[in-house]
Amino acid sequence: MQVLDTVDLDAIRALHEREEFFWLDLVSPRDADLDALGAVLEIPDLAIEDTKEFGQRPKIDDYGERVLIVFYGAHETDLVEVHVHVSGKEVVTVRRAECAHLWEARERAAKAKIRTEQDLVYRVLDALADSLRTLADTYTTEVERLEEIAFVRPKPADRRRMSEVRSELFRLQQIVVPQREMLARGGDLIEDLPGLERDVARHPFRDVHDDLVVTANEIDYLRELLSETLNVLINQMASRLTIVATIFLPLTFATGFFGMNFGWMVDHIDSAESFLILGVGGMIIPLVVAAVLLLRTGYLQRQ
Repeated sequence: MQVLDTVDLDAIRALHEREEFFWLDLVSPRDADLDALGAVLEIPDLAIEDTKEFGQRPKIDDYGERVLIVFYGAHETDLVEVHVHVSGKEVVTVRRAECAHLWEARERAAKAKIRTEQDLVYRVLDALADSLRTLADTYTTEVERLEEIAFVRPKPADRRRMSEVRSELFRLQQIVVPQREMLARGGDLIEDLPGLERDVARHPFRDVHDDLVVTANEIDYLRELLSETLNVLINQMASRLTIVATIFLPLTFATGFFGMNFGWMVDHIDSAESFLILGVGGMIIPLVVAAVLLLRTGYLQRQ
């Protein structure tokens, strides 16, 4: 099996006419190259038009003897949309960004003796599913770090990152869950293609589905963990407000009392001792009592 990465129409036409199976992996091809490729490989016009428009949802489109799979992988922290054209005679992948896992799969495919079409399709989908699992593991490390920070003293940048990670996990979940359901429902479309033996293909595609199930569960766990972390921050803010309210409540009472009894103060506070005891002491004693109560309840203790 040959692995190509450029639109060499003469070489592609020769392989197609000899019915020699090959993998063509294209990164950011021109629309004109896609049109020419579609004419040589007899790819339906609707499938070519879909491949020209990225930003699509994960899906499997059936074109009779061909299938177009829109599948997502990841490169570092970015999602990578990959359009996979499968016919049983060749596999064409089109993407607009790098994907390390897919590149490794291509390198292994070029060196390995791939004897069946379904083995190659499995390698492509499995590489993309593995890249999503790697991305989820990266988020696991970051969410655990943010969780530890939340119990100490998070900075504004940390709180902002918590909100960003929650949005990014939601976006990742919108990709992984549909792909999981897509393989559960639409795997038969791939297995039934001419050149792909159903009994052999069934297990590998279910293996990719199982990987996506694990990834989806991990994302659910991370979102739940992040929600609990945000709740911790909210509770800490409520605790601080409680402390402030507890401190100012006796001060408000003391100042209100003396404010309403100003005449009594003029008549009775006529020495430094009276001022220190009744004036300053009237402020300090409530603060000390409030501090003792807060310490006993644990509000002033750093967990």
